[in-house]
Amino acid sequence: MASATLSVNLSALRANYQLLKNRHAKKSIASVVKANAYGLGVAEVSKALAAEGCTLFFVATLDEAMELRGTLPKADIAVFNGIFKGEETEFKAHNIIPVANDLEQGDRCQVAGVRKYFVHVDTGMTRLGLSETDIGKFLSQSPIPNPQPLLLLSHLSCANDPAHPKNAEQLLRLKEAQKYFPNAPVSFANSSGLFLPDEYHFDLGRPGCALYGINPVAGENPMRHVATLSAPILQIRELDRDESVGYGATFEAGKNARIAIVGLGYSDGYFRSLSNRGVAFIAGHKVPIVGRISMDMIALDVSQVPASAITENSRAEFINVGQTVDDIAEQCGTIGYEVFTRIGRRVRRIYTES
Repeated sequence: MASATLSVNLSALRANYQLLKNRHAKKSIASVVKANAYGLGVAEVSKALAAEGCTLFFVATLDEAMELRGTLPKADIAVFNGIFKGEETEFKAHNIIPVANDLEQGDRCQVAGVRKYFVHVDTGMTRLGLSETDIGKFLSQSPIPNPQPLLLLSHLSCANDPAHPKNAEQLLRLKEAQKYFPNAPVSFANSSGLFLPDEYHFDLGRPGCALYGINPVAGENPMRHVATLSAPILQIRELDRDESVGYGATFEAGKNARIAIVGLGYSDGYFRSLSNRGVAFIAGHKVPIVGRISMDMIALDVSQVPASAITENSRAEFINVGQTVDDIAEQCGTIGYEVFTRIGRRVRRIYTES
């Protein structure tokens, strides 16, 4: 297969869903599939999660929701970014649930007849959501007496650090907000939040990254590896003289070195910052990236790999069980979310059961 591929193990995805569901105090979770299911492919991912019993999916935008609706015609789909002027008809027509993040969105839901909506309260993330002052105004200014959303939600900012005092602060603030909406179920725990004590779980968990194998906790990853990034070997060069490799001549290879040129680059989302310091795997052998990563190609030094171990079907793996998405993220000073979501569209997504 002469293209870079992201191979998604649906069996591992489903196992992660069940693990997270069992972590929740009430065994109740939704799935966050925004950003094309964190880059893994929303159609196949969401179908697999629905087959596991998931009935509620969160995305970021109305466009994402409408795309998902084509895959899951009967599922509940909620939009984190909420409902904006002119979108009311689409939300109603496609049975999409907006998350009301401010007073205008709350009024828009009620005035436009979008009765099915969630309310987001800000408990200290300082991102989207109603402030404590806004909650009072929402209730007093509502055109509908005593409005009760289908779900009250907030978002933990430091759940990956169980000892962080922000967790307890946000929990207290959420409980205060809950008094204004006594009949609404509550969603608070994200992926990391599901590993906090049960008092953080409320009625519904809302995992995202952990579904896809990204580590939600400090220390050993409890999740199964889901996605493997590989690319074809386009050519192997055996040098007949000392030679530089790549743009800028930043690496010098010696005579008789064997250099594999692989069809992956920064246009596919692989980090150029890993030039001359990242590694890949070929036939189980760890090999260094040499020279600068270019738009479409990466050079690997395979001098230490037996020539017989590399066949015409061999591929270089850049994310696998031996070098996870979190490992790549650590090398690049980022997080696994960014690694997955930046993988480009021309990287072919394929789906397996093992």
